[in-house]
Amino acid sequence: MSKDPEDRTICFCHQVRLKTLLEAIRAGAKTFEELQAQTSCSTGCGGCEYEVRDILKEELDRG
Repeated sequence: MSKDPEDRTICFCHQVRLKTLLEAIRAGAKTFEELQAQTSCSTGCGGCEYEVRDILKEELDRG
């Protein structure tokens, strides 16, 4: 098991890790829908939507 916090799985339906979300945001994803299109996060059960939205907001606020 990795000790890197960015290896944490956020979307279990599609096995999307925090690292993948951060890379997409840093590459230009600015909306939840763009993250969904680029990573498939929250397109299964939707249970991770709030966490994904929080991650997006925090990363965009960091600028």
